[in-house]
This record gives sequence, C-alpha cells and structure tokens, in this order.
Amino acid sequence: MTAILTVIVIWASLQRGADETNVWLVVAASTPSPAGIARAAKGLAAKGLRPFIFQTGDCGEKRNIFGAAIEISGTVDAARVALERATRAASNVYLKRCAVVPRSLLAHRFPVVDSSIANVPGDAVNWDDSDRVSTVVNLADGRDLIASRHYVEDPEDSLEGRRVRLLLPSGSGESKVLSDDCAQPAGFQERSGVLAFQCAGEEAGDQLLHTVLVFDADGALLARAERCRNPVLSDGVAVTCKGESVDAKGRLKLRSKRVPFAESTLPARRPSPDGHRRISK
Repeated sequence: MTAILTVIVIWASLQRGADETNVWLVVAASTPSPAGIARAAKGLAAKGLRPFIFQTGDCGEKRNIFGAAIEISGTVDAARVALERATRAASNVYLKRCAVVPRSLLAHRFPVVDSSIANVPGDAVNWDDSDRVSTVVNLADGRDLIASRHYVEDPEDSLEGRRVRLLLPSGSGESKVLSDDCAQPAGFQERSGVLAFQCAGEEAGDQLLHTVLVFDADGALLARAERCRNPVLSDGVAVTCKGESVDAKGRLKLRSKRVPFAESTLPARRPSPDGHRRISK
C-alpha cells in the first residue's frame, strides 16, 4: 500500500502546472546519451517508479545532459522528503535545483525522451540521437508546438520505427494532436491563429516530397496539400505553397500552388448591405 501511495504522490507532482519557474528535481539517473537515459528510465519503471526524462538545457545550463527525475518539487523541503523515499527504491539519487526555461519541454512537463525509445533495436542503423529527442517549436504568436519523437515496433517499416507526433499544448496539461506522423516538421507559419507547416512524405527517385497541413486556432484541420512545401498564409481563406513534381530525369520542379481552406471550417458568413458576402469577425 505504501508503494502505491508513493507512486501516486510522485505522479501527481509530475502533473503540476507548467507555470513553476524554480523547481527541485529528485534525479535517479543521468547520462549524455538519450538512448542511455531511456534504458535507465525503463529500469526505474520496473521498480515501480514513474521517471520523467528531462534535459539540463531546460534548466538553462550550457552543458546539456539527460536525467530521469522521479519527483519535481516546488520547495527543497518537499524534495528532501521525496529523496528519502526514493533512496529506498533506487541508488545514487540526488537533488538538483532547476530554473526552468520558459516555453521549454520541461516548462510544459513534457519528457524530452519518450519511454518507447528504450525499445529501439540495438542494430537499427539509421537512428541517431536527433531521432530520439523530442523538441519544442516556439511560435511567434506565443504558442508552442511539441515534436514528440517515439518508436513504433514494426520489422517491415522502412523508417525502422521512427515517428514524429506533432502536438499543440493547451496550457492545462492536455495537448491536441495535429499530426501523428510528421517526419522532419518544418516551415512553420502562423497568421491570426491559423497555423501551417510541412511534413516530409514520399520519395520520388532521389527527391523528398512533402505535405503541407493547415490548422485553425483550435487545432481543426483547414487544408492539406500533398506534394507541396514552403507554406505561406497570405490571407484567411487559403494557403500558398510550392507544388512539387519530379520529371523523367529525376529533377525536382516547383510551381506555386494555392489551396483553399475547407468551407465547413471557415468563419460564418453573413450578407452585407451592398449584397456582397463577407467573413464575420
């Protein structure tokens, strides 16, 4: 019963709001390797603990290493109590003070390395550290996106199980999934709450083709443009991007393309006195 209560207390601590600036971390493992910290966290989880993987860069440190915290506390006294509990289940546990960098993964209480990374096969040849580490994209309008990198077990997968899930945090601990599979997310654009970006998709010869996705402020899909890159939001009704094609010699051709937003997702329209239809604000 005591062990169960301890797990509940630790998990509740990890779920606290993302507005805390200075915190104390009860760290049970640390290493410069994202693969190594994933394996260490898996071992801690086998002991009934709930490790949260963070990076010291999110504490403002220039030397970035990865750690597995089994408690995040707002005060040093609470952290010392948690430390005493943790030493019963793990060795070499220590306290770390952290000034959380705003709009970082740690500020959002999102792990920098997903637990699934521990299951990446040791003989996977195309994986590198960047495939194992989640990142945050800070948009100019104040919103943040999280590119959550994880592993999917599929022996026949051409990407060896590499996946990127793109999330839009709500600020209340919940996140909206914008894309469950967005390789190499890039080209982020925002305008009046509308968000556009591109994901790498199919290959044509030696050329990598892309898909542009556009969402409204609530995370509803407005438009999807296959074989397109470099989105531009020039107005509130369509996205412009560079349409991609590959000729018989394998050369990439780009041509401007305009993709209207889905009519069902546009703001309601009402007749104007002069007979024209305008988008309601």
